[in-house]
Amino acid sequence: HLSTMLKKTFTDVLSPVQPMPTMENVESWSYKNVGIAAQMYTLAATAHGLSTCMMEGYDARRLKEILRIPDRYGAPLVVATGYEYDAPPVVHELVEEQDEVEEISKRRRTPRLDLSDVFFG
Repeated sequence: HLSTMLKKTFTDVLSPVQPMPTMENVESWSYKNVGIAAQMYTLAATAHGLSTCMMEGYDARRLKEILRIPDRYGAPLVVATGYEYDAPPVVHELVEEQDEVEEISKRRRTPRLDLSDVFFG
């Protein structure tokens, strides 16, 4: 874009004289902001007893196709979210005795696949 080129040129000329912000392209800027948003999401999820894992290096074309994401949007990262396998589920109900906590924890346990069903080699 012409406006971006003009801003970059103006910034480069004035930079030796006066501190100027670094001009970046829109994709670079938006990917950095996605990272910041994902970080805040993972912190909030952890505060609510969820585990997260940020991932990149996947087939973005297929991901966008499966999730029906329009072509005008990118998918710079994916955040898997769920309950940790060995951790007890978070109890959000008011309980008065430890027996009740254990009973609620048993009810809220999510089903797990056998490792041989998830990993292959």
